[in-house]
Amino acid sequence: MAVKLAIFGGSFDPPHLGHLAFARFALEALAPDRLVWLPAGRQWQKPDQIMAAAVHRSGMIRRLIAGEPRFVLDDRELHRRGPSFTADTLREFAGQNPGVELMFLIGQDQYARLPTWYQVETVTALATLVVVPRAGEAVITPPGLPPHRLQVLALPEIPLSSTAVRDAVARGEDISPMVGAEVASYIASHRLYEKK
Repeated sequence: MAVKLAIFGGSFDPPHLGHLAFARFALEALAPDRLVWLPAGRQWQKPDQIMAAAVHRSGMIRRLIAGEPRFVLDDRELHRRGPSFTADTLREFAGQNPGVELMFLIGQDQYARLPTWYQVETVTALATLVVVPRAGEAVITPPGLPPHRLQVLALPEIPLSSTAVRDAVARGEDISPMVGAEVASYIASHRLYEKK
């Protein structure tokens, strides 16, 4: 049987307990051999986005996922020069794991923009798209998207966001309930997201 890899990409700036709850839900629903946390490098569609340094984002993810052996951090995009393209990353995964079944987790907003992605036909050829819809909304395939394997993963609503965490840090609030004690301690010790 083919090894199943679920790939969970994002800025993770910072990673929070909502990300963790989603990843655990995906583990149960999709039953992959491993769920790969893939922090984004330079996002070509958001060239002006300023994020915490790569070393900090990977450090926070490590602390958040410790203790779950099926979670794996893959920081290849953080070390890639120039913009990061999902097509390149999936090609690398497929080349390094012959016969692997790739599942790429994607939010409904990203799915709607997928036809604009670089080499989208490579993305759809290499991975099953696992789309997470917004609460109560149907997933509609965007026009112009090449044929693809699709799975919809309806997730319980988790009212947490990285923006809310950054705002709470800037206000000097305790973020442990949002990110867990280990990540909160990391953010405090490195003085991330504080008001300049």
